[in-house]
Amino acid sequence: MKYLCIDIGSTSIKYAESENGKLPEKVSKTPFPEALPLPEPFYEADAEKIFSIVKKIIDSSSAEAVMFSVQMHGYVLADKRGGLLTGYISWRDKRAGLKPYGFSLSPEHGVKLKYNLPRASVIVTATLFPEIAKEAEVFYTLGSYLAFRLTGNNVTHITDAAASGFYNCITGRVDFDEKDYPVKLSLPTAFTEVKPAGVYNGKTIYTPVGDQQATILGLGENDCYILNLGTAAQMCETGDIFLSGDFECRPFFDGKFLYTVTGLYGGGYIRENSRQKAITQILVSNYKTALEKLPEKNELVVTGGTLEYHKDLIFGVLKELNVKSRIAGKADAINGLCYLAKAEEK
Repeated sequence: MKYLCIDIGSTSIKYAESENGKLPEKVSKTPFPEALPLPEPFYEADAEKIFSIVKKIIDSSSAEAVMFSVQMHGYVLADKRGGLLTGYISWRDKRAGLKPYGFSLSPEHGVKLKYNLPRASVIVTATLFPEIAKEAEVFYTLGSYLAFRLTGNNVTHITDAAASGFYNCITGRVDFDEKDYPVKLSLPTAFTEVKPAGVYNGKTIYTPVGDQQATILGLGENDCYILNLGTAAQMCETGDIFLSGDFECRPFFDGKFLYTVTGLYGGGYIRENSRQKAITQILVSNYKTALEKLPEKNELVVTGGTLEYHKDLIFGVLKELNVKSRIAGKADAINGLCYLAKAEEK
């Protein structure tokens, strides 16, 4: 079977066709839509434009099935008829820092309280924009929004859903007290397995997955630290059991978890500060602190698009981290989606 694999990243939307889950020889990409003209800390993109790009990619493919990975911690609000009330509120949006949260999170949510957490962001949106609060009835992650537009089903995978803060990452079930929440919302159904979400124009659409998890799956590495250097960066490692610590215990695939330290300096920060004399030491300190928070491993593997532009800088950083390290071969979320497609073929 031919699969179309689409990775919706923060900078670009990548896509490739895969026969029976084999890694593609060619990956195409198109820019992710630019941010709408809003003041900080707001950061939204045109959700309809995102969908239009994705639809065009799917319509131009002869693939029989579509696999998605999507940037996480973003969302869209809609009214009961599905009419959009907001743009795509990105993970770059920090509006949740404008008001008190009014709730806490257990480790089982798989995320920590932060300014880009959708569960907190929705409260601030409802407070600042009562006209939205009055009409809002449906919450979409970016993944479930695309699934809904294509199939009519507001569904996604737990690797995408848990990043919103509304779910228990172990059970995949919604986990928050609705009676204490200021906005009554219909949330996506989250599956703990990658499975068909529905059909669009004869093509099977699979539940979208988180882009970080797809990238780590595509890397094919186990029993090591993994520094994922995208626009943002994370230090992580996979594990077989749920652990609580000074990190996020995010859902992964096949019942496993992804222990993750977030908020690290990635490509965006490096691009803006690469000429600073102290940039190497800043990164060393940042990444070393992250390593110390995770269960101990003997090796560090580094991957991500930032390596294409700042390889010498990253090599210099790795020399000072005092841990055995190496640069991974080409690995990205598209590879992870191909692995998921291959599993579907078995």
